[in-house]
Amino acid sequence: MNDFFLVSCCEEFIENARLFIFENYCHIHQCLDIGMMAQKLNMDQEAAERMIVNLIRNSRPDAVKIDSAANHVLIGAQTPSIYQKIITKTKDLADRTYSLARNIEKRQSMHPASRYNIEPEVLNEVSVDQSEI
Repeated sequence: MNDFFLVSCCEEFIENARLFIFENYCHIHQCLDIGMMAQKLNMDQEAAERMIVNLIRNSRPDAVKIDSAANHVLIGAQTPSIYQKIITKTKDLADRTYSLARNIEKRQSMHPASRYNIEPEVLNEVSVDQSEI
């Protein structure tokens, strides 16, 4: 590798790239062929199988199973927990509220009369009437 920034961490970069590719395949597919994954990860089949086994040990073991006879990795349904759903919805709500408040502030800064639901023409007439008094 000739990249100046990656020379010192080349192996770590390649391992994380393999992990990223494997995780993306797991999110997309329900059944993976170990030989095909080994080819995509640029590894031999035994090394790929060891890597997958280690990943399964470190993650949720009930969601992923290896069928050694068919050389397949079977991925179960991965539904987020109710707590994760609530956190996601709350973050989305906070973002939408912030965006709405910012749009309202922007609109009010463009037309100061819109704070009081008064048309700008009416505001000009009122200011003229006050100057006459």
